Amino acid sequence: MKQMGHKARLVTITGILILTFMVSVTQGWAKPLRNRQRMMEKIETIKMWKLMDALDLDSQTALKVFPIIRKIDKKRLDLRAKQRDLLDKIENLVKEGKGNANSLDTLANQLFDLNEQISQLPREEYRRLKPVLAETQLARYLIFQKRFRKELIHRWMQNRRRKPVQERSGPGVRSRNGLIVQPPQPQP
Repeated sequence: MKQMGHKARLVTITGILILTFMVSVTQGWAKPLRNRQRMMEKIETIKMWKLMDALDLDSQTALKVFPIIRKIDKKRLDLRAKQRDLLDKIENLVKEGKGNANSLDTLANQLFDLNEQISQLPREEYRRLKPVLAETQLARYLIFQKRFRKELIHRWMQNRRRKPVQERSGPGVRSRNGLIVQPPQPQP
């Protein structure tokens, strides 16, 4: 009887520890998502302010332009998320060794379709903005898109260079192929 009570306590404590671990892990996952969302909102705000300046938009035109741009940007983000999910599925097929020609072909075709949809977004955005913006504004918008993206990437890279390697992602940095590259260690 006493042994049964001990087992029940052990199961209860184990359950509480597992539950605590799961809650802390999900909070850890949610925090980067919140930070990413906040960062995306900041980028969007900066983009809209710079866009108003670059195109010399009045408030009436801005009220017509911004919803179009936001809608296309949201569509782009959604498609990129689907693209990442498909790439994760393909990577899992490779890792698990379960990939067969049919499943790979299906995922690859879905990925190619998404790539085509993403590549059509600038044309769709241009088509929707054409009735709202003057020709010179449209031309400046195309130039703005390229410069803004380039400037954003440049600033991001500068910030990454300023941070010590350990701050970026713990003891090592993830390379493009997913391997963790350790910084050189001083020799005693």
